[in-house]
Amino acid sequence: MTGAKNGPSAKKTEIALVLQGGGALGAYEYGAILGLFDAMDAEENKGRQIVLKIVTGVSIGAINAACIVGASDRNDARKRLCELWNDFMIRAPFLSGDIALLGVPNFYKFWPSWTALYDTEQLLTTLPKHVCFETLNASNTAFVVTAVDVESGQLKWFANRKVGKIEPTTIGPRHVLASGSLAPQFPWTDIADGAEERHYWDGGIVDNTPLGAAIDGFTSEDGIDRLLVVMNLFPVKAKLPMSLAQVNDRVNQLRFGNRLRQDAENAGLINDLISTIELLAPYAPPQLQDEITKKYAAYKQVKTIEVSLSGDKTYSDMDGFRDFSSRGIRWRRDEGRDIAHPKLTDAFNNRLAA
Repeated sequence: MTGAKNGPSAKKTEIALVLQGGGALGAYEYGAILGLFDAMDAEENKGRQIVLKIVTGVSIGAINAACIVGASDRNDARKRLCELWNDFMIRAPFLSGDIALLGVPNFYKFWPSWTALYDTEQLLTTLPKHVCFETLNASNTAFVVTAVDVESGQLKWFANRKVGKIEPTTIGPRHVLASGSLAPQFPWTDIADGAEERHYWDGGIVDNTPLGAAIDGFTSEDGIDRLLVVMNLFPVKAKLPMSLAQVNDRVNQLRFGNRLRQDAENAGLINDLISTIELLAPYAPPQLQDEITKKYAAYKQVKTIEVSLSGDKTYSDMDGFRDFSSRGIRWRRDEGRDIAHPKLTDAFNNRLAA
């Protein structure tokens, strides 16, 4: 169906999904992913071509991402996410969310050492229960997670297929765990690199919102709508913290959230630059037009949709990084879905309408 003003777009639509790290706040992402899937289903029912091209993630976002790409389809991903977060729930309704300081089932336990407070080995058993790594590594959807090399200080990208300059590797549970090894709470994760073993901490220490890889995952051919969907866990504003734990949460909000705003501004500037080049290129001398086309072919116009999953709430509204209570997880899941679904539905309609 083409040509109708209100009919479905003939263009193929590619979606890149970016999932931040944020501990228990990842339950917001879980709900928002359900909202995204619902919106994608609705678009396909209208006859539109819509593809999840790449998912990038850090820390808890890497775990959510693995459930998505390590699933056979969207319904399977919904099921895997549900079972994963059920496994993480602390079923103690009358206890504070800070009970997670003692550990989270199937995730980590309090086990102090000289270099960390917790032991995370049990996550290596939990992940294969909810992620089909064979499916993930064979998927047409690119999967990219990040970690920081403890000794070199370099950001390391682990991907199931080549994305831009990132070379592929066979993804396993340790790559996902490495992305979530947040120091000083969690120990580094050892991963073999050829003949040597490297040690990795959480990728969010350097960059909690891997936009670059997500943009590189889009195809560069003409006639494609590219939607970069960023799930933002960190509000700009928040109520004044009233305890040391809340101060720590607020510092993390500022630390992990500000990079996104900087990167989003840069992405907007690049879009403006590409538009200007495309506008001026026809007026360039013929001998320069081929050079311009060749040089800027790798750059893509991308529409960024930022879904802010938490707002200016009080700390009692379960915004804590550690609230893995069953009530907290369900509340954030429902909130994330309720926020994301209408926003993405509107964005799809506004962007994709012919």
